[in-house]
Amino acid sequence: MKSKVISVLILSITLILVSLILVSGTYDDLSTQDTSDLETLRLSKPKPKSEWITFSGDLEGSQEVVGCCLNAGPYPEYTMTLSDNFPEEFRGEHTGNIFLNNFGRNMPWAYKVQFWWGGENEYFIEIRGGEVHLEKRTKILTVTFTQEDTCWTWDPSGVEIIIFIEFTLIRDPQVK
Repeated sequence: MKSKVISVLILSITLILVSLILVSGTYDDLSTQDTSDLETLRLSKPKPKSEWITFSGDLEGSQEVVGCCLNAGPYPEYTMTLSDNFPEEFRGEHTGNIFLNNFGRNMPWAYKVQFWWGGENEYFIEIRGGEVHLEKRTKILTVTFTQEDTCWTWDPSGVEIIIFIEFTLIRDPQVK
């Protein structure tokens, strides 16, 4: 019985103090959360990963790329040279955007490469397939594409052409 009286007394005093604080307006002066730690964490986010991406074969290019290649972007800038196996308007060196992704075992292809350039009048290529090899110690990813893999091209008018090309893609996390 004595413990019930003490509990009711403590609860009553707590409610009276909370009521006084709310009525007197001192509640507005109380700091509810210190956000300085949150701002520090937000400002100290790790920088996007940098890697060296190299293409050789019918696709040629080799450069450092930052922040490649999350599903929702960003789609970093890349300069690539396309061989004579491409339609005439696709051949040569182009600076555009790149997307690369490994699709694992659930897809009928192992890897996808997309590259597009040209602003509003975009040229676009997409290659699906490849044989993936990951060097576990160095974390260097090598994908070999053969003519059995499929390459689609789209020009600004929307014409789609399928071509057969061969190239190797290397993603090296140790920037040169």
